[in-house]
Amino acid sequence: MSGDEGDLKRQDPLTALPKELAVQVFLRLPLPSRTRAERVSRAWRETIMEATRNETKPVWVYVIFRKNHCSGHEKMTVNISFDGPIFWKRQVAYIYCCSCHFDEHEGPLMAILEKFEQRVERVCLVDKPVDYPFLPDSLFSYMAKKMPKLQFIYLRELNLEKINRGTVVELANHENLKKVIVHLCRNYEVLEDFRNLPQLLVVKGEIMGLKQMLGDFEEEIAKSTASSSASSSETSVAAPTSPVSVSNGL
Repeated sequence: MSGDEGDLKRQDPLTALPKELAVQVFLRLPLPSRTRAERVSRAWRETIMEATRNETKPVWVYVIFRKNHCSGHEKMTVNISFDGPIFWKRQVAYIYCCSCHFDEHEGPLMAILEKFEQRVERVCLVDKPVDYPFLPDSLFSYMAKKMPKLQFIYLRELNLEKINRGTVVELANHENLKKVIVHLCRNYEVLEDFRNLPQLLVVKGEIMGLKQMLGDFEEEIAKSTASSSASSSETSVAAPTSPVSVSNGL
């Protein structure tokens, strides 16, 4: 093989494509493949980031915290779904983390959120049962500051002790945020203390219409725990009040 042929073989294939075409190629890759491709070189990362910025579909993000009885709980996994009528016009990111490994998962989680931040309309953070306060205030402040299209936040069975008053002010001032639902959570008093958060809805019982509004994320949770190495029965939380109805239009 001649030197010229060797140089050609070693040439980055990305440089042989027009930038617009390279962007379209990366747009067709699933998120895990796109994330791995970012590590190839700086040029690849910049092109992939441009591809991400060119996407227009709204994004719903579900961060689901699995417990340590669940097989593989120490690994953070991501699933981008387009299944079902509710998802046809949007991307839905299911991100599975573990509360007991959140120190390890926080960095990768934020990296994923940054890819979508300009398109995120809904964020759902779901745990079961209520755990210690592992979610930092910085996560909620990030949502308030960096997600301009955010309309809806759903928090279930989380200990919200670390949220501070300044972050509540940021959420209250978000121009597009319509609803913050706090469902079966603990230590959420700071959200109630700040009375200028009209978006807040605290629910201690069941929510009527939740599946229609958010999609069947319970099914996704069931899928993620199907490989659990030990069977354990979780006690459901009895509703002390009648079910609360939430409009799908927020």
